[in-house]
Formats: sequence, C-alpha cells, structure tokens
Amino acid sequence: MTKPEIFQQVLNDFRDGTEKAHISETNDVNYECIILSPLERSLKTVGSDTDIRTCEDFGFLDARCCESCHGIYQHYEMSLVEIEPIGSAWICCAVDRSLNPARYANLCHLPQHMTFNELLTAFLRRSEDA
Repeated sequence: MTKPEIFQQVLNDFRDGTEKAHISETNDVNYECIILSPLERSLKTVGSDTDIRTCEDFGFLDARCCESCHGIYQHYEMSLVEIEPIGSAWICCAVDRSLNPARYANLCHLPQHMTFNELLTAFLRRSEDA
C-alpha cells in the first residue's frame, strides 16, 4: 500500500466503524483533519509512492490482529515500523510482537486472543490485587 492508499483506507474504516457504532463523529466537518493529522505525523518519514507493508502482508505469521489497533481510532493506534531488509510497515501491535518477540519478552504475558473488554477486565483485576 502507498501512503495515500493508507490514508483513504483509514478514512473509510473510520466512516464504516462510526456508522456501525452509531457515533456521530463524521458529522464534524473537521473529522478528516482530525484523522489525517496524526496519521500524517506517523507516516511523515515515508514518501507518497513508497510501498508500505501492512498487517495483511504478514499473514504467514499467524498473528491475529487486535481490534483496538484496527478499530475506528487506528490513526492513533497503528505504528510505522522499519523492518530490515523490506522497509516500512504500517502494522498493529500483534503483528509487531510476532515480528519482534525479543522486544516484548519482558512484558506481562496475557492470552493472545483477548478482546478489549477481556484485557480491560484483566488489567482492573490486577490493579485490585496490588
């Protein structure tokens, strides 16, 4: 995918997600600027015609993409990661963990396929136990 294709995909996903969730953010005339501003900051080091890998390009890893990164706020949650020797990748945290297991080795291990609600519940239980 190129940078303009990522921008368009994120805008489309946002529109679809807000409609499904009955959120009226798309009624704000500035919503595209609100989305594109952090997205532009995240992708500023990449040229507009550069081929950027996405999570779909890493299907062989068998990593299940997380709904929080791929949700309606992916313009905040997804990350641009440099992967040697293939270049830039716009990926979620699940794919990043699969590509870079050593970086995440010291983090608390949770079951791999948790929904956001399950993750939040586990976090709250841990804070109560502390």
